[in-house]
Amino acid sequence: MDRLELAAENRPDGLIPTVQTVSSEPMERPGPTVRDQLLDAAERVVVRQGIANLTLEAVAAEAGMSKGGLLHHFPAKDRLVEGLVTRSADNWRACYMDAFERTPEGPGRMCRALLSHCLSDAACWTDQLRSSSSAVFAALAQNPSLIEPMRAVYHELHARIAADGLPEGVGEAVISAIDGLWLDWVLGLAPVDQATVVRVRKALEAMLARTGAPRDGGREG
Repeated sequence: MDRLELAAENRPDGLIPTVQTVSSEPMERPGPTVRDQLLDAAERVVVRQGIANLTLEAVAAEAGMSKGGLLHHFPAKDRLVEGLVTRSADNWRACYMDAFERTPEGPGRMCRALLSHCLSDAACWTDQLRSSSSAVFAALAQNPSLIEPMRAVYHELHARIAADGLPEGVGEAVISAIDGLWLDWVLGLAPVDQATVVRVRKALEAMLARTGAPRDGGREG
């Protein structure tokens, strides 16, 4: 009697159990969805051609898809722009919360997380980041109410900063400096390089240190 027959004999219903084989091959990570590919195409249109040229036809052509295929996922331009903003907002929330979880506890934890994440390496200020930032400007040009997902994320972030255990105004100064540097970079108002990033970060860290916030070690300027 083999093992399957023995297993069946020991079961009250007498049925042979199903044998499932476990593959030793590693599971492949799913690729980007059609929706994400369309949002990527929309970002490229905005970066290359400007917000005024963000049309459903232009996005469909950029994605190599028919307009009807695009409308299946985004039935109107407002929904496309809303999708851009929502994805950008979700990514920003995930980034700062991941940095927060990796930052030691203590006063100024959220601010220290932002400095570590945003102002450690200018190389992280990539073309992809610039592309995703275009969602905010596309929303402002199309319909300012579509920026609401990003407003909600910033509301959460500012609430965390307000509860960061720092003197009044210090946390706001940190996030305002980071956002100002980001705007300089995205709009090309001023060059942002490693020296600038380090200079701003050190000044903000010195301000936090004067409040009693601990310094995060293990990082080179």
